[in-house]
Amino acid sequence: MTDRDQIIAALDAALAVAETSVIVRSAGAIAEVHGLRTLRQGGEWATLGEEGDTHVHLKIQGGCRLRYTQPDDGNAALELLGADGEVLCRVSFRGTNPSRTGSYNRERAANVRARFGRMAECAGT
Repeated sequence: MTDRDQIIAALDAALAVAETSVIVRSAGAIAEVHGLRTLRQGGEWATLGEEGDTHVHLKIQGGCRLRYTQPDDGNAALELLGADGEVLCRVSFRGTNPSRTGSYNRERAANVRARFGRMAECAGT
């Protein structure tokens, strides 16, 4: 499998997990989208979500890689990094922020870490 194929497979698996947010940032805007459950791979762009409904287009090029993060004060996330290391997109797993005691789910956080920490490593982290 190519790195791109591994990245696509990991992002697809992440979207299949309930209660995720897809976060895309630019210098002047942040978009946080809930409920994207599908991924379609095109020739140049991958589409997260359904065309005609809420969706995000990602350009996954050579040098892109995945990074798994699980900060003490935020939700666990699978991040797509560009060749320059810039975060292009983040799939955040809600309920995995240990600083939010009312909504933190220790078992979910451990399951997400076990599943996606390894996937990120296999896909070029």
